[in-house]
Amino acid sequence: MSKLKLRKNRDGIKIWCRKCRQNNTGCKHFDYQNYRSNYIDPITGKHKSKILEATQYDDAVIESMNFKKGLKQQIHTPASVIGNDYTLGDGIVKYRMYLNGDTEYQQYNKNLTSKYKKETIGFLIQFHDSVRENRKIEWIKPPEINRADISYFFGKIKGKYHPKSVNNIIQALTTYFDFLINKEDIIMKNYFKECVSLPLPPKKITILKKDEFDAILDAVDNYTPYKINKDGTKDNMYQPWMKTALKMFLFVGGRREEVVSLRWADLFFSDYGTKFFMMRNLKVERIQNTEDEYVKLAPIGKDFENMLIELGMDEKIHSNEKIIDPKEKYALSSLMDLITDAFTHYRIGACIKKSFTLKDLRKTYLTWTYHAMGENTGKISSHAGTKILKDYYIDPQVLTTLELAALKVNIFGKKSSTDI
Repeated sequence: MSKLKLRKNRDGIKIWCRKCRQNNTGCKHFDYQNYRSNYIDPITGKHKSKILEATQYDDAVIESMNFKKGLKQQIHTPASVIGNDYTLGDGIVKYRMYLNGDTEYQQYNKNLTSKYKKETIGFLIQFHDSVRENRKIEWIKPPEINRADISYFFGKIKGKYHPKSVNNIIQALTTYFDFLINKEDIIMKNYFKECVSLPLPPKKITILKKDEFDAILDAVDNYTPYKINKDGTKDNMYQPWMKTALKMFLFVGGRREEVVSLRWADLFFSDYGTKFFMMRNLKVERIQNTEDEYVKLAPIGKDFENMLIELGMDEKIHSNEKIIDPKEKYALSSLMDLITDAFTHYRIGACIKKSFTLKDLRKTYLTWTYHAMGENTGKISSHAGTKILKDYYIDPQVLTTLELAALKVNIFGKKSSTDI
């Protein structure tokens, strides 16, 4: 049998020698070697492995992926299903079931994004590991958690994360222990409620200027499409519709999921001929925890309309084709991540020193819209009040009084132009 080989990124795969009874020994017992897939449950810490049949690395990767996928699809049932006398790790498994609305928690079914659930469970695992590290133990039961455990964990995350992230983590853990107390009927105290929120530094408002945005669009055509990752691999950031995507984010001013979901059929005409995009207000739907659809309207200004006409609006106006990624090559989450990474990649390619991110296009849109519509901006942006807009999105120095008087809702203050 020929020698098995591993790549630099091993994908959780090792070479197991049946004679040495060890992984990756470097021995020459080639006839006794197999690829082996290894998986560690991030919550329970339990290890599972499988000797693979594949003799080629690429085939081993596929077999390993199927093995891990099967494990993740299994329903995680805590060791103590009946009662509430279980470990902190088992409690996290129960909470994951609660967030998913599984089994006994179907009546609490929540309209939560997979990203939110993944982040929340990640915060809980961090705390679980922190307790194990601090106490030098393998497991602990929730009622045994005390102030010292919270203090140790708080000190760790305070030195690692931004204050806003720290506050989010503490809120997630507060909610988790409320679940144990109120839903699981565990008699204990929620010490996370004693944590004081960290003060947030004044948020620096960053919006793009026209020449900066133009430079980023030029970089899409002229800069290398390949982004080099930390592990040396390359990702292709270019797509034929990438410039359209960036313009859509600037002109619509919506959140990522709202913008990338837009289709030509979402165009709406008022009785007065004003054009809008009608979008589902996903944030409100999640807050309301309802299956009812909430909508909001994104007005189409002259510059925006000219861009849509160039894309074939007159012919596609009633079609169900997506405006971004019309062939629907990417899943929604992958599409959002691709555009986010591409914006940063081409911003660097345009030699722009400011650390703009994709969300700054929304800030730019809301800034100019605020100066045209004032307090009515919230009706478009879906913000509850103007304080949120002024604190986080509106650049107070963007326009003089005279410029404001001449301005309508045109990004960068242009009266009418098609050069974007």
